[in-house]
Amino acid sequence: MDRPSSDSQLLDRIFETSPTGLVVLTPGGDITRCNDRAEELLGLEESDIEGKRYVEPEWQFTDEDGSPILESEHPFVRVRDSGGPIFGQVYRIERPHADPIVVSISGAPITADGTVARIVFAFEDITERRERERELEVMTRQLEVLNRVVRHDIRNEMAVVLGSIETAVDQVSDPDTMTNLERAQQAGDHVVSITKTARDLMEVVTATEPPELDPIQVAPILEEEVAMVREGTPDATVRIEDSIPTVSVRGTDLLDSVFRNLLSNAIDHSDQEAPTVTVSATVQDDRLRVSVADDGPGIPEAQKWSIFGKGDRGLESDGTGIGLYLVENLVTQFGGDVWVEDNEPRGAVFVVELDIVE
Repeated sequence: MDRPSSDSQLLDRIFETSPTGLVVLTPGGDITRCNDRAEELLGLEESDIEGKRYVEPEWQFTDEDGSPILESEHPFVRVRDSGGPIFGQVYRIERPHADPIVVSISGAPITADGTVARIVFAFEDITERRERERELEVMTRQLEVLNRVVRHDIRNEMAVVLGSIETAVDQVSDPDTMTNLERAQQAGDHVVSITKTARDLMEVVTATEPPELDPIQVAPILEEEVAMVREGTPDATVRIEDSIPTVSVRGTDLLDSVFRNLLSNAIDHSDQEAPTVTVSATVQDDRLRVSVADDGPGIPEAQKWSIFGKGDRGLESDGTGIGLYLVENLVTQFGGDVWVEDNEPRGAVFVVELDIVE
């Protein structure tokens, strides 16, 4: 490509090669210039655009839903009458030889000697983006409905099931029947745990804004989660190594879900009849490091990167379930890090680091 010989030629080249559609009009509304991208977006040749006015049958501006707009709402009229710029205004453009598109338009006046000499508009096609946004809105509403089902219907029904099992346990003496009831009770407890994880995950994925992070005391939360795991899995040994530092980290009320899922993962994926899980917490510089070590089969080296769903960023990745996927999402929201290491002589160590706050 030849080197531009002047600033004017450079500006011309920038105008023509811009990935955004550019159109220049006179204050009277006549189009004096457009670039290649504008031709492509409007589905017209340069000769069909230049010399025309801002309102033409070839391109009709409407609201995004296709409703007509008032003359005063046209982007050209808004800039002309206000004498100021507009940014990111969304319109639908009906095109003569192609499907309609949704565009984001920004425009501004170009002044000379205190008067408007030209008005320039930049517009980009956001049709696919808006379609994705609408799909996400539908998905979010569906997840909210599912969330209500999980939080209320399923958990209420499971409370009835577990209550009935507890009553039956008190009324039987046959060892085989007792064993079957205990298995049913453990399965029911696991279902309740899954509903908690699903509830927390849906709260994360349906959030429209980043969460507000507050100082959260770690020790009472971690100790409570360890106590609950001990109670729910009496065959397992879950111990806290030394004491948990009395510090606060940046997080939300879902911090307990991080520890709950790491502890549950350590036990659920163990190949031991009586799993052993060791929890430790240390302060390193301005971060708190919490480690959950197990004596299970460990994590293959090739799977360590995808264990949290980091590869496909979704529930169909090579991870081990929604629990770890939720852990990774929450820790990332909190501005922390999570990873997995090998334990010695066997097993895995899941490590979470979070920022300490006063």
